[in-house]
Amino acid sequence: MALAAIVWSLAASACSNGTSPTSPTTVVVANTTPIAPTTPSGPTLTGGLGFSMPLTAADAANTAFGLAPFGYHGADHADTGHPGWDIEYRAGGQVRAAADGTVLSVTADAASAGRATVEIEHSAGQHFYRTIYTNLASLTDDVKVDAPMVRGQVLGIAGTVTEAVGATPATYAMSHFQVDDFEFYAGSLANPNAVSPELILTAEGRALFDAIWPLATYAHELAEPFATNPRSAAFPLTRVWRLESGEGPAGISFTQQSAKSTGYEFAILAESGTAVEAGAVTLRYASRPLQTIDLVAATSVRLGVYDIVDDRMRLALGVQGAARPADLSSAAVYRTTRAR
Repeated sequence: MALAAIVWSLAASACSNGTSPTSPTTVVVANTTPIAPTTPSGPTLTGGLGFSMPLTAADAANTAFGLAPFGYHGADHADTGHPGWDIEYRAGGQVRAAADGTVLSVTADAASAGRATVEIEHSAGQHFYRTIYTNLASLTDDVKVDAPMVRGQVLGIAGTVTEAVGATPATYAMSHFQVDDFEFYAGSLANPNAVSPELILTAEGRALFDAIWPLATYAHELAEPFATNPRSAAFPLTRVWRLESGEGPAGISFTQQSAKSTGYEFAILAESGTAVEAGAVTLRYASRPLQTIDLVAATSVRLGVYDIVDDRMRLALGVQGAARPADLSSAAVYRTTRAR
């Protein structure tokens, strides 16, 4: 909604160094200028070759996370960032070839005993790509080295995984999907040819991605919210979200101190950018139907629910001592900028 002036009462204010909370204050939020959405940069379609999603809409699922993006950092990808997408499938869902090509290899999966990894080579003239599909619980009979593959051909069944998603044990099916572009080289990073699939999807692939991605939820969203995040990000990593519309603080920053941890610290910001409240974040990001967030400061706890899609966060945040909002009907909209 248009915002002329909204008064947000906070139970803290900045001290002289602008970082530590001291006494109550009131923050007046004036009109904000919308932040235009941005698109990722990097390799794009070459020679007419594009990639489909490695599944059909009927095999997509979102009981645990939906889709874990390119470039995010965490315990398994702390040093070099995630080199592909992890895609959730329904139980028994079929993993499919993303483009025409030839099977390069069929090997035992490095991370999951009894599972397989398939690599397929693709070409557009003299421009060569490779796609990688992991955690296949079974393979179709025609998936053999040097065998031709056509777009959409079934490679096998996505394997199931049982692990904690946030604080909740979950069983789900998934496969890691990676695109390597051999005209691209990321230097010293592991998987140096890996590029984000987001940039090289066909129109049909993009339509399916656009249906899946808005439902994704994962631990890294507060600081790495995009389907394509920089693999070279440095930590501590801070992302600032600025109020675009609705009632709430003028801004909120979230800092992920370590690439190996998904623990966050927060700071509520006045319009000037001064921190007026700070503390730790507790997330239940795999909760359904909404993710919940607790902002825990020294003298206050604020409970909220949120939803993030790329550079847009909807956040319904209660004032100190209030119950958690039941839905996003009262949510303010925050925007962030994409690092280029």
